[in-house]
Amino acid sequence: MAVAGVPPDIAQLTGPVVIGFAAQWGLFGCSSVQVYLYYLNFPKDNWKLKTLVYGLYILDFAQTLLVTAFVFRMLGSGWGNLDILESVGLSWLALPFFNALSGTIVQCFYAWRIYTLSKSIPLALLITLLALCEGTSGLAFSIILETRVPTFADLQSQTFVVTTVCLMSSASCDILISLSMIYLLNRARRESLFGSTEQLVTRLIRLIVGGGVLTASFAILDAVFLLAYQNNNYHLAPNSALAKLYTNALMVLFNSRAQLRSNTGNVVTYTWDGEHSQKMSRATGLSSLPTFDRSMVGNGQAISVDVTVDSSTTYPESYQMGKFEKRKADEEFGPVKRGDGF
Repeated sequence: MAVAGVPPDIAQLTGPVVIGFAAQWGLFGCSSVQVYLYYLNFPKDNWKLKTLVYGLYILDFAQTLLVTAFVFRMLGSGWGNLDILESVGLSWLALPFFNALSGTIVQCFYAWRIYTLSKSIPLALLITLLALCEGTSGLAFSIILETRVPTFADLQSQTFVVTTVCLMSSASCDILISLSMIYLLNRARRESLFGSTEQLVTRLIRLIVGGGVLTASFAILDAVFLLAYQNNNYHLAPNSALAKLYTNALMVLFNSRAQLRSNTGNVVTYTWDGEHSQKMSRATGLSSLPTFDRSMVGNGQAISVDVTVDSSTTYPESYQMGKFEKRKADEEFGPVKRGDGF
């Protein structure tokens, strides 16, 4: 039922704002959990990675506060005032500026990682240029929104070019990053000789593709809503989630390293059929192993060895091998005779 003095299309103005506000706080909660897990699992990361993680989180927190103030003024203290409802308010700073800043930082990080994996300067430079194009156009978008756009009804006519450049360069950069990482990680997987490494690389590919497709889809959806629909706020719903999608995608990738650590340990396990498993630390040394009776192998007795390596522990690249002495080997294992099955 229509209410006197309230436009019949009021939901087109307020609905996307409510959805964007919910997305802001929901994704901020996700990034808070991700940062806390990072704090617990990777206290020894270098200061550059820590600065990236905590810096992005501070940007997320600041954006959430600004969006909350903007929504409260629109739907709280200014409720019933159509001029306030249509006013740009703090959205010029809260959305395009922080979205462009967070997106550019994350994309430049991926450009650096792609360079370290591929050593391709042109590819890394192209990704960086697209990221900087997004950042500068997002900054220009914020300035135009504050100085030339009094209401959301004027948004499309005043920002058509800069909006198209900002969102399309963001989507193109995300797609290029995803394709590059897929190629590089697939190449690493083919060259790997270990099944566990292949599983890890497959998991990384899924995370990177998922994050890239998600952020690119929201950027394209934002552009479509902004350019195709006038006199409404549809574009605010996907636009409100962009910055935090970048942060969460990167944090999920960082924290995926914790699963690799949890599946490894500094333990070598050896078992005999019919006996309980025994474990030996790498620091124990081979001399602590029980005497190996080779005659047991010929009687159908089997040996199974399960080796897991702690990837978080640093070991030398090579080990000095001692001189083999046949006399000591015979004392330990018994003389080797033909017909023993070896």
